[in-house]
Amino acid sequence: MTKSGFREENAVNDKVKEITCDVTVAGGGIAGICAAVAAAREGCRVVLINDRSVLGGNASSEIGITMNGASHLGLNASIYAREGGLPEEIRLRMAAYAKGGGYDTFALLDAVYFDMIYEEKNIVLLLNTGVYDCETEHGRIVRCLARHEISNVIYRIESPVYIDATGNGTLAFAAGCSYRMGREGIEEYQERNAPPAPDSYTMGNTFYFETMDCGHEVIYTPPAFAKKPEEMEFLKDIHKPGNHRGLSVKGAHWSFEYGGQMDVVYDSEEIDLELRRLVYGIWDYIKNSGNYPEAKNYALKRVYARSGARESRRFLGGYVLSQNDIEEKRDFEDAVCTGGWPMDVHAPLGIYDSAPATEFIPVTGVYQIPFRCLYSSEIENLMFAGRNVSVTHIALGSVRVMATCGCMGQAVGTAAALCRELSVDPGELGKEHIGLLRRRLDERDQTIIGYRGNGTAMEYFRASADTERCFENKKVDQCRRLDRDLALALMLETPHLDSLKLWVENDSEEETVLKYRILEGDHMETFLPERIQKQMQQPVQPGFRGWLRLEPGAKRGADGKVYLSLSANESLAVGMCRERLIGAVTLRMYTEGNCQECNHDSVPLHPESGYRYLDHRYNKDENLSFCDLVPAQRVYAPSMALSPYSRPYGKPNLWLGEGEYPRTLTLNAVGPAAGRILTVTFDTDLTIEPIRELPGCLARDADIRILYGDGEEVTEKIRDNWRRQIRLSVRHKEIREIRITILRSWGGEAGIYGVNLY
Repeated sequence: MTKSGFREENAVNDKVKEITCDVTVAGGGIAGICAAVAAAREGCRVVLINDRSVLGGNASSEIGITMNGASHLGLNASIYAREGGLPEEIRLRMAAYAKGGGYDTFALLDAVYFDMIYEEKNIVLLLNTGVYDCETEHGRIVRCLARHEISNVIYRIESPVYIDATGNGTLAFAAGCSYRMGREGIEEYQERNAPPAPDSYTMGNTFYFETMDCGHEVIYTPPAFAKKPEEMEFLKDIHKPGNHRGLSVKGAHWSFEYGGQMDVVYDSEEIDLELRRLVYGIWDYIKNSGNYPEAKNYALKRVYARSGARESRRFLGGYVLSQNDIEEKRDFEDAVCTGGWPMDVHAPLGIYDSAPATEFIPVTGVYQIPFRCLYSSEIENLMFAGRNVSVTHIALGSVRVMATCGCMGQAVGTAAALCRELSVDPGELGKEHIGLLRRRLDERDQTIIGYRGNGTAMEYFRASADTERCFENKKVDQCRRLDRDLALALMLETPHLDSLKLWVENDSEEETVLKYRILEGDHMETFLPERIQKQMQQPVQPGFRGWLRLEPGAKRGADGKVYLSLSANESLAVGMCRERLIGAVTLRMYTEGNCQECNHDSVPLHPESGYRYLDHRYNKDENLSFCDLVPAQRVYAPSMALSPYSRPYGKPNLWLGEGEYPRTLTLNAVGPAAGRILTVTFDTDLTIEPIRELPGCLARDADIRILYGDGEEVTEKIRDNWRRQIRLSVRHKEIREIRITILRSWGGEAGIYGVNLY
């Protein structure tokens, strides 16, 4: 159980083992995995303690909830909102390992999580081991106590820094930290969705289950402990529109929730029993009530081992993130990660609640999470990651999703390493060295919206390429009747867009008018028009069919975009392309009183935009065709690979070539440039969540050639790549040229978001 660099001592008949390390991480969910890996990759000796036999927490093989994050299943108005860093690595590993179909879902989860830990020589993993106490002196944890549930071995673990990623805050609770459990009243943080008075209600737990189609009729006999259909009064309203509940034969109903009115820590077994009774009883109703004839061939395949928890203790940090912070997209100087899931606040009585199962409070884009939310205000060497961080009940509705928790884990794991390097505690790190922490996270592809990278490549190199993609969707795969308002959102390189062409057809016998608006927005990370810049119109002759030039004379908004919104006209059709270019997004626009298709996933707009909602989720293979922009927009120029942003932010910030592979990007030094680490960040299609397979646009094979000032030349051959970011150790001497040749992709147009030297 020891690894090089760790000190472990046995005492008292081998029943007590003492371990000394650099960082102790309690909790092996996504947050804990990312915290441990981040610290280990920075050179720390890490002990990761997990009270279960598998890793992953709510996203584990025994609970089975999908790891989602800021992208909100691709619905976020930021479009390119999926997080980078370690959560992205986990997702891409899963896609890479699953290629060829050799894994069942649950074996895949275990394989990926264990590989993340076992390949790090600096991590000691203690499974089936739970933290039960700690010793504190002068406001610091000096020792953590954990017990192995099978052998009864007790571990006494000492480290300078501790991270609580247990969900319930087991370590922080043992250390005596202040916490909140329940809902704040509206007066405390002036959150408009908070209840009038505080109470102890939390969001409840959910038991997932799976079903399978047997191909022939099967009979289900419920166990004796199952709920009887007549005991479940809620069934009569289960399909009520707008309550976000329902039944189907497919299993995995997240709204089968219970426990928010109880203490989800101390009453956990009672909660799980009730949920287990509900699952078996509801399946009895589905199978045997006669109301679901489609269920006759379905069998109950698996009921998961335990319930997934949404909320329990939230510990007090240096700052409490609130609904207002999220909605106003407040900038924090100590921002270390990003969220974007809606404030998905579940009804406290769960399945028994007469209110809708959840209240979806929109998050129109992404927001920042400050480092102050991630360390204790009372215990100097303790940090948090996951659903136990310093946020309000309303804010937790967004923060709690697992990819966001993983980003918090990467932040505190990296912070723990810097605490060791600088001999400081987290609070001092946040006050005196936050710039260093943010830079270190950026180097490891952590997403911090708006953070400007600080590598040397942009300053000391100039980029060129053998090919460059033109910013146009000239192919017309189909035409769509303009029976609704459609908008084309374009990221621009220049301050103005004078004109462009759209494919338009007028199949009537009369001249008609194409009316359109130019809208503008304020937030560089979102596709969110805020106001009307101008309204224009263009006559279209009868029988016209072709490229129609529009001359909007539009000014680029503060968000770096122009929104060209076409008003509905049944006489017209517009050309649509299946390809969705990065930086060009087609939006469905809805005026007040014309929102029949809209629901909680639609993006609300400011009244000054002239619209009530927009949607970009429908028919993503229907994108407005456009071409011949004046002035031409070189948004995929080679220089984009030297942008300080490694994702779309105002501009695409992506070099993209065209034509046959290979395609080569060359960086030539214009000044003395040297470093120790070279990073290359590839495109992984940040619009998709979840990732079912390796993105076609990801570079599969590439050669990275480095020419040093003394004439030495080294080529790194990257083959069957599945990573978004490649990190290479380079000789710490002058570099004259870096040449990156993409030999092939996984099926799409491969591009490069960033090249940097640290």
